[in-house]
Amino acid sequence: MSSQNPKEDFVNFFMNSKYGLPKESNPKDHFINQIPVFNDNISFLHSLKNINNESLQKQDLLFCFLNLNPPLLKILKDKKENDKYPELVIWYKEKFEENKKYLKEFNTRKVEDIKVDTNPQIIITRFPPEPSGFLHIGHAKAALVNATLAQKGGRMILRFDDTNPEKKYEEFEDQIIKDLKDLKIEDYTVSHSSDYFSLIIEKAKFLINKGKAYCDDTPQEQMRKERMDGIESKNREMKIEDSLNLFNEMLKGLQPSFCLRAKIDMKDPNKAMRDPVIFRSTNSKHHRVPDLHSFPTYDFTCPILDSIEGVTLACRSNEYRDRNKQYDWFLCNLELKNKPKIFDFSRLNFEKTVLSKRKITQLIENKKVNDWDDPRLSTIQGIKRAGMDMDVLREYILLQGPSQKTSTISWDKIWAMNKKAIDSKSPRFMAVPVKNAVEVYVKNVGYDIKEVENLKSNKSGNNVKVDMKVDNVKDSDNEVMENKVDKGNNVKVHNNSTLSESPTNNLRNTFNSKKSQVFDNLIWISQEDASLLKEGEEFTLMNWGNAIVTEKIVKNHLTLSLTLDLNLKGDYKKTKNKITWVSKVGSIYLRTFEIGDLFKETEEFNEESLKEIYYYAENGISKIKEGEWIPFERIGFFKCDKPFEFNLVPFTQQKRK
Repeated sequence: MSSQNPKEDFVNFFMNSKYGLPKESNPKDHFINQIPVFNDNISFLHSLKNINNESLQKQDLLFCFLNLNPPLLKILKDKKENDKYPELVIWYKEKFEENKKYLKEFNTRKVEDIKVDTNPQIIITRFPPEPSGFLHIGHAKAALVNATLAQKGGRMILRFDDTNPEKKYEEFEDQIIKDLKDLKIEDYTVSHSSDYFSLIIEKAKFLINKGKAYCDDTPQEQMRKERMDGIESKNREMKIEDSLNLFNEMLKGLQPSFCLRAKIDMKDPNKAMRDPVIFRSTNSKHHRVPDLHSFPTYDFTCPILDSIEGVTLACRSNEYRDRNKQYDWFLCNLELKNKPKIFDFSRLNFEKTVLSKRKITQLIENKKVNDWDDPRLSTIQGIKRAGMDMDVLREYILLQGPSQKTSTISWDKIWAMNKKAIDSKSPRFMAVPVKNAVEVYVKNVGYDIKEVENLKSNKSGNNVKVDMKVDNVKDSDNEVMENKVDKGNNVKVHNNSTLSESPTNNLRNTFNSKKSQVFDNLIWISQEDASLLKEGEEFTLMNWGNAIVTEKIVKNHLTLSLTLDLNLKGDYKKTKNKITWVSKVGSIYLRTFEIGDLFKETEEFNEESLKEIYYYAENGISKIKEGEWIPFERIGFFKCDKPFEFNLVPFTQQKRK
């Protein structure tokens, strides 16, 4: 058997981990004499009524097989059904608590720790994406599992599955290579399924000549129903010569209503074995093989090319598990010498995430999202634009390991890892929302610009000195006091103020760069912060020092302006409010985007999934390059998407304090 059966893998793992028993090549057969065999689940469950009388080792063996049988577990967990087996339900719960550490260890093995019994020992894997769109986070796991298992002396094949001529492939191949590069996967060979169409056609004829395939013109809906009901096609016993002739005409486009089906077993409980289609006709032209009119299916192509290209380990997500038996049937009946083993793993599923290429295409065509790299999408490029560090994505996926357990994961954990990673390489700036921003006049302050240390946030309260002189400069004496916003031009110093005072701030851990800090007598603060301040209150202007509110003008519940007196000798530890601010002169006007869920709980498209918010930011922000991260103090982390446009990194928005 060529499949790496996860059930057998778990039995080996469990019995070896708990009892030290040697791993068996076929544990199911090895232990079969210890397991009662029945034709239906109900009879099997009834046979376990005296399970507590069995030896502990046999009880654990039964636990393994029971735990890996979803229909049986469903009965035990169904309140309407489990009343029939009260002792068994109690036994299972106790055994689950006793053995859950082994389940966890099995499901959380790291990719590099997986030992696969392959012969030869060199592992050759393949990653076969259909190049009909950008790679998404689900593809990332498949790619990394294949690449990691092939690292030790082996190799990975990047095989573009271009078997469907109705899709546009050429525009996405380069993008897939770029996506893999972002995941640090660059060591592979490239092939296309279409490179082997002639060979696959010969293999199809080989099956026909063996009486293992036949041509069929049953309408699609009828065929689907017959397969569900186990009804044989009227063409199933077609003569070999007739099927060969029809197949040759299919290839020339002369029989568009026919397909070619493998002749397996229409009564097999596994519906994947009920005479699947292996070649289908189409009027569409293939961009690499324009003269062909009938094309192989993925399920037929995959085992042939895996064998021909020397693949030793076929890693794929367990959504294909029902097709593993079909995969083995093709290898056996096509008499292929190289028979790869199958190793399957669970898909990487995230909450509220669209991974279907068909659905993503619809969103793009309906102009709900901009393109495949829209930051609301979970494509590699989408989450990269949203602010994901690709090293974090790679690390997170490898930490998950090739788990067999399918579950839906919350995004907060990976974004928390991401925040920790980008925090260490992000210079800090201040910004103020443009909407209802409040103009503040700071008395007795002269305009100046100073290169200051770019510092990281601190909760410990260490003091940092920034030299600054209070200098009385009138608006009329300084031409840059005009009410304007700088779009990134450098601000020049227009007076000769000296810098000497030492305001304190709540900062620590110098970031290994400097930034230009503009100090001026006209600054912006947010409406939210202004509403907190009262006349006569002393508060702290972050990165500057303490100030006292001498005048506050309010109209219709909105603060229109504030006037302040600096008190740089004041103790910031004694102030309640710490306020971020931006000098009005030289400030930069930024457009930012806040990324939300694409769909509401009702599954309707969320028209507010991308919100625009404008900010006034420090002038030093103009030096931030595309792809770099910055945190705006008391707002959140942002990634520069293009000049003067930033995306708020998900799960980093801070509560205002």
